[in-house]
Parts: sequence; C-alpha cells; structure tokens
Amino acid sequence: MSDAHRTRGAGAPEDETRAHHRLDSLSPRRRFDEVECTISHLLRHPHPALKGRRYGEALLQGLAARRIGPGRDGVLEIGGGAGHVAECALRGDAGPFTGVPWISLDLSPRLLRSQRQRLLDAAAAQGAPPRWRGIRADAMDLPVRRFDGLLLANEVIADLPVQGGTNTGAIEVVREIARILAPSAAAVLIEFGGDFPPSPIELVAGAGAGRHVEWSIDFRQLREAARGAGLDVEQVPLHELLEADLSVRCASYTDLWRLRRLARCEVFAAPASEVRRRFPWLSRLLLLELPPLGSPRWPDASAKGGFAQLFHALILRQRAAVSA
Repeated sequence: MSDAHRTRGAGAPEDETRAHHRLDSLSPRRRFDEVECTISHLLRHPHPALKGRRYGEALLQGLAARRIGPGRDGVLEIGGGAGHVAECALRGDAGPFTGVPWISLDLSPRLLRSQRQRLLDAAAAQGAPPRWRGIRADAMDLPVRRFDGLLLANEVIADLPVQGGTNTGAIEVVREIARILAPSAAAVLIEFGGDFPPSPIELVAGAGAGRHVEWSIDFRQLREAARGAGLDVEQVPLHELLEADLSVRCASYTDLWRLRRLARCEVFAAPASEVRRRFPWLSRLLLLELPPLGSPRWPDASAKGGFAQLFHALILRQRAAVSA
C-alpha cells in the first residue's frame, strides 16, 4: 500500500486540495449537501428520470450493457464518497455487479468510516456480511499490482492537481490504470469537463468550511494520455450511460439551496411535482425553476453547462484486449 501521507516527489509541497481531503474533518452529509453536491448524490434515491433506479444501479447496469463486468476481482472504487454506489451493488439491482467484492480507496479517513458504516448497515439489512473493504491510499499511486474487474472513479479526478493548464493528476491516474489493468478489465472515469482547457471552481460551505478547488477536465488530454499508455478509449456522455430521461423536471442544487434557507428538505433532485406538492407557497415565492434534467441549468443554475452538456464517462481498456 502506498503511504497516504507522503507528498509527490522529494521535497515537493503537497497539493492544497490533496491536503484538504487527507485531513478532511467535515461530516459526509455536510460535505455532499453543502460543499460538493455531486450528480450521484442528487440522484442517490430511486428517480423517475432513471426508470425508478438509483444512480448507482443505473450506472452499473449501463456499464454491464457495454460488456463491462466485475471480472475476478470485483470493483475498485477510487474515492467512494459516502458509499452510495457501493451500497447499490450490495442491496440494489446492479446487474452482474450485484453482491461482488468491492474495494473503496480514499484519502479521507472520515469518508472511509462513513462508507464502512453504510455498507455494514446495508449488509445487516440483507442478513449477510458485506464483501467490502476500505484502503486509505492515493489515486495517483494505486496500491495494486494487477486488477481484473471494474476500476471506477466517479466524480473524483476533478480534485486532482492541475499544473500549467494540464490536468496532471488525472493524467497520472490514467497511467496508473494502464499499469494495473488486466487485459479483460476496464476503468471508468466520470467527471465534468470537455474538449477545452481546465478551469477552477472554488467550493465552500458556510463560514469557509470545506473550502477547496476543483478543476474541470480537459478530456483531450486524458484521451491522448490513455492512447499513449496503450489503452483503448471510449467517451460516453454520462446521461447516455445512465439512460436518463432528460425531459424529467426536478430540483436543481440551486433550487434546493434557496429552499433550504426557509424550510427543511433533503438535498435530493426530487421530481418537480413532489417539490410543488410539499412546498406550494415557497415554490412560487422563491421562483424555483425545477428545470428538466437535460437543461444547462441542472444541476447548478450558475454553471456554464449542465449534466447533459458537461458530464462524461471515459471508458478505458487494454488495447490488446480489444483487438484480440
């Protein structure tokens, strides 16, 4: 296992965002409700836009439909967040990924504890021990020699270093994937960005809690790095992978931020009809937009583009496996 406390390179200062996650002290609920509300967090409950599935179920089923399976080793998830995707594999309908061994790799001990508790609770409900374990380690120095299964990084690589307009941390992850990926395995990197240079987004909750910087991904750089490392590359819009119905109107993070100033509500992309039923007066008073899932204003009205425009899945496999 790599030393999660060491910096990259002798004498080199530690990247500020890396240090932020390594020393993470925020509760998972506050982190994902207030600081960095991910797509998978907003869609973590069964949702009509995903045919009644949760994000994790839709994602794993979508990967299976592209002939990606758990192989002999199951799933290695880089940055498991609060553990919702792993939970879907344990007690949801995750196709061939249902019940497979699952390893979560994270820099944050707080998040690893949260993931462990979530999976223990889910296993108790199922009446069986979880096939899950957590490892505290660095995504840019994977503590694995060979992996035959699915390597998943869901909305994680935007937290990695950028130098001189290059997503250096994400590129290093691609090289690590090329090093460990078995011929029959696949890696999937999900993040926001496009074919344009990376740009910073400062994330922070009230009173400065959780302040750190994420960077959009220049997918041209990652595709080039992957091909240079001998990997076959496929890039898929995330909404296509999930088979999401982009016409479904639901709460955006912006809507929820407005609503939570005056009412108690869960940070979840609740369907518009449910929001209006629960908060009929506030829906009008706060001018809640409740945009379609495919709108450039979902999940965040202040972003330069939305879920359907900016979020992609990069699927990587060893080239020999594809040409064989």
